[in-house]
Amino acid sequence: QLNKLHINSITTNEDGMYIAGLKTGGMLHFNGKSINMSATLPEGSHNAQPFEDGVLFNDTAAGVVRFASRDYTRDSAFNVPAVDDRSFGRGLCIVKDRVIAAGSSPSTIAVHDLESGETALTVTLSTDVRNTIHGLEVWPFS
Repeated sequence: QLNKLHINSITTNEDGMYIAGLKTGGMLHFNGKSINMSATLPEGSHNAQPFEDGVLFNDTAAGVVRFASRDYTRDSAFNVPAVDDRSFGRGLCIVKDRVIAAGSSPSTIAVHDLESGETALTVTLSTDVRNTIHGLEVWPFS
């Protein structure tokens, strides 16, 4: 009732359910019996989800979308496109292999290649700050 965790992302896979929010302290893992901390995250993170051997998330305070691997050897970060001084990252999905799509305000989608470290494409649908990407998904759903 008090919304103390401000949950903003839930992802499932064969290992269970992953839950994260502004004040969860990280990405929580529910295996059907118990909840444990899967990865710590900076406060204010959005759209956290397991990816390969680490976690993919919008690091809101830093203004980047980030992949953090367990051994730090393949970490990546991409700046949120600066459409105006109020831009922030929201929405995140895996397109294929090591290619991700990240949303931001105002209404921008950027496609990033984790392998090359390059931003392949950026599309701004609107510069009106009242329009923000909050969720992304590859369609048709698999």
